[in-house]
Amino acid sequence: MSAETLQTLNITAIILASLSGLFGVYFVLFVLAIWSTYRQDVMSSKRLRWVTIALFLDLLAHFITRSLEFSRARLQNDSDKELLKWSIPLTVVGNVTTTIAGLLSDGTLAWRFYIIFGKTKWALYFPAVGTLLNALLCWSADFQHLAAYSNREFYENRLLPVTLDITVAWGFFMFSFNSLLTGGILYKIIWANRALQGIRTGGGWVSQKYRTALRALVEAAVVTWIGILICEIALLAPTGHVTTNPNIGYIVVAIIPIFFGISQSLITARLGLVRETGSTEATVYASQESSNRRANTLNVYTVTETSRDADSQTMMDFEVKV
Repeated sequence: MSAETLQTLNITAIILASLSGLFGVYFVLFVLAIWSTYRQDVMSSKRLRWVTIALFLDLLAHFITRSLEFSRARLQNDSDKELLKWSIPLTVVGNVTTTIAGLLSDGTLAWRFYIIFGKTKWALYFPAVGTLLNALLCWSADFQHLAAYSNREFYENRLLPVTLDITVAWGFFMFSFNSLLTGGILYKIIWANRALQGIRTGGGWVSQKYRTALRALVEAAVVTWIGILICEIALLAPTGHVTTNPNIGYIVVAIIPIFFGISQSLITARLGLVRETGSTEATVYASQESSNRRANTLNVYTVTETSRDADSQTMMDFEVKV
């Protein structure tokens, strides 16, 4: 057994073990998310259900692909036939399933961003364009591995390094894009939470702070952001660059789609379970100082989380009651 074959076997074993544990957690959250979508008979719940199912099927295909990679690595076959019949197709499928998982996860996050920021045009076009560009960037690298069938030397010497550089660029673009969306959602929810401090006191307010913090972490897809952050750290590690040799960067890239699934299931479950209580309202008092500082104006805001609009469930409306 060559050193490269042994390394491939070890790395694929680590990937499979990591995916098995994470997929178990994800499956439980997936069942909870699907169950929660049946608690509200509205169109948006049905759409979330189909997105959740599509992401599950994609991640299942990803898990099976990585399992097959480990199974083929155990055969310790270094022949060209093994590369062309199994290694390249499995690599392509693994990359494509990762791209689709990222697209569905980013799409869900972009939708929440659009709703929470009041369904404004910029809140629609900015995340939509970013999500599309991110997917196209990754897809531009996914199918280039098929060039190995037509020109093996060109693929290994020229195309493969470019493909791997594109993969790294995709990771950094996705991290930056998710940081903007996650940060924006966190800011919006925390801003509303701080506004409540003017009228909430005692233990009730403390419990409200914890609920708001949990909601912010879930709806801002912090799980996805953490997963991408770990990926970027791995890519910057001394031996963590994505190369033709499996290493820590390769491992993290292989398991990161499960983070997408966990985050999307959490968002879906949170929305489905909260909607059963109907609309909730809280009055927020905020004191604003006039420009000449002669008097303070007391404004009353109503923060409404409602599911009246089937296409914008739990939309946060900020209405002024003077």
